[in-house]
Amino acid sequence: MANVLVVYATHDGQTRKIAERIATVLRVRRHVVELLDAARPPRDVDLGRFQAVFVGSPIRAQGYLRPVVRFVQEHLTALEKVPTLFFSVGLAVLSKASDGRAQTMEIVDKFIATTGWHPRRVELVAGALPYTRYNFLIRFVMRRISKKEGGDTDTSRDYEYTDWGAVDRFAVDFVEGVGAPRAAEVPLTPASATAPRARA
Repeated sequence: MANVLVVYATHDGQTRKIAERIATVLRVRRHVVELLDAARPPRDVDLGRFQAVFVGSPIRAQGYLRPVVRFVQEHLTALEKVPTLFFSVGLAVLSKASDGRAQTMEIVDKFIATTGWHPRRVELVAGALPYTRYNFLIRFVMRRISKKEGGDTDTSRDYEYTDWGAVDRFAVDFVEGVGAPRAAEVPLTPASATAPRARA
């Protein structure tokens, strides 16, 4: 059983949803997991209590949300002493018109260079496109971007692209690969096995 911290920042809710999913699948395997919203951190965070730390943020304006950048910079020394995984949430990885994974990794590399943090593992996770929750301008812009990349353009509905099975796998593989004893698995309940649809 490992003590795990999942730190996240979110813009429309999808990154929080992914963080919660990571927590759920690890708790099912009897690990102890704490969730931390980087925008509302407690005064004192002792990263030395954890055997693994996940950090996640959506991509916005070719970068990551300021609360996550600030958290990493403020806790850099401690983060370098514990196994860490960074999960980047965005839509570029789904692009049919360009190498979205390479483009995303350029943003990741810039983040690493800016903060000086070197996570042990990086995962690129597809997010969501909640057209119905955008205002007119954002909906228009996102539709144009999606069309250019060969994506969905029906603005009367929302789209969720996150591969939940992949999220489950990398969460478990990472924690069990950092030296934590393999924990006994208990079945997912229907409530925890099916994530409700939510914003990006």
